[in-house]
Amino acid sequence: MISIISFVSILLITYDLNPEKSDLNPKISPTIDDYIENLSLTHNVLAQTTTYFHIYLTFDDFNRVANGGVVMDGIRVIPNESYREQLIEEIMRNDKSVVIYPVFTSAAYKEPGFYTYFAGNCDQSCVTDLSFENPEFQFTSSGGTAQILYHVGYDFLTDIEVDKNPEILKDYETIILLHNEYVTKKQFDAISEHPNLIFLHPNALYAEIDVNHETNTMTLIRGHSYPPEDPVSNGFNYEIEERFHDYEYDTECLDWEFVEIKNGFHLNCYPETIIMSDFEILKKLKEL
Repeated sequence: MISIISFVSILLITYDLNPEKSDLNPKISPTIDDYIENLSLTHNVLAQTTTYFHIYLTFDDFNRVANGGVVMDGIRVIPNESYREQLIEEIMRNDKSVVIYPVFTSAAYKEPGFYTYFAGNCDQSCVTDLSFENPEFQFTSSGGTAQILYHVGYDFLTDIEVDKNPEILKDYETIILLHNEYVTKKQFDAISEHPNLIFLHPNALYAEIDVNHETNTMTLIRGHSYPPEDPVSNGFNYEIEERFHDYEYDTECLDWEFVEIKNGFHLNCYPETIIMSDFEILKKLKEL
């Protein structure tokens, strides 16, 4: 039997829940429902059942683990129906909240992509016109947290939906951010000006990108020491991100807390490695 601790430790290293297999129409803005449904097509081998979750792997990963290997394609998380109502009661907020899934950040971490360029292994072609058609539920895009919040009933929007219609955020009392590291200026303005934000992962709203919705591609504009002729860290000079930036590297979350900011709260660690085995952070999220 594969232990949940093994999975949690693996998440830090190889969080790739949705390989590039999608038949989604690029001209229609996909929703989180589309992405979750697509994930079920690839991760369909039951590997473990815990008190709260059924955990599925790809066929290849199931065989790797059976032969002493590690998970490379990530996992799919489905609530155990016997405890789903309890889970909802414990972590579901009562206000009109919405979570924004970081499609653009997921794309940035693909190879070759933004981080190929940052590592010096590619020219600026790797930060120009990068496809975001097939986002992955990775550690770097808060994949585990997103699945849990999705399955207990949180409303979701994607980066794409917010960029196309930033006014939609006014329909919600609370905006919950994951690792939304790369966003457009329209997104940044709409999100940062909202009166009630909860940053569940540090390093959100860090770098500016430009998006072409006709080609479903994005280009890095500013941030992450870019552009080379005028390098800056935070592309928006966003004081809140700069204040909490270094907490991105605290993945143990031993001394976690939600710190009050001028328009909401910000978690002081990156919770992705513990989120499936410790619900205290999500329970506190409900109370904020």
